[in-house]
Amino acid sequence: MGHYWHLCSHIHNAFKQRLVQVAVPASKQNAAIVRILLAEGFLGGVAQGDVHGPFQLGVPVPVTPDNVAQRRLWLDLKYARGDAVLSDLRAVSKPSRRVFATAHELKMIAAARRAGPLLKGQQVGQVTILDTEYGIIELKDALKKNVGGEVLCIAK
Repeated sequence: MGHYWHLCSHIHNAFKQRLVQVAVPASKQNAAIVRILLAEGFLGGVAQGDVHGPFQLGVPVPVTPDNVAQRRLWLDLKYARGDAVLSDLRAVSKPSRRVFATAHELKMIAAARRAGPLLKGQQVGQVTILDTEYGIIELKDALKKNVGGEVLCIAK
């Protein structure tokens, strides 16, 4: 399983280096986070592939024990007028410091108010990604479902 804090730093560093495309390890957790970033407009596209590059569209490649470690998600990074669309992608919860928020604390974050020493209020254009009992979802979806969870990362 890929670690989301590695994914966050990998994407953040790729944007800093102004790369057009970057490969990250393929896992269910990484795919869920990337899906949210794509839906929110931070990425231009996502393709499955391996260490050699993305697979061709329409050509299914089965997952086998021989190729599972080499699977990658190829991300098309998005730029607007020469500037990176994603200015910061930061892991909040880490192995040494897990950060959880209740549904009430998430409402405070959405209202741009501080909800503890590690949870600042959400800014305009910011996306907070959570791991809840419903899977990995964005803050606005967690508020609709009235659930709390682990705060994985913040993108802005």
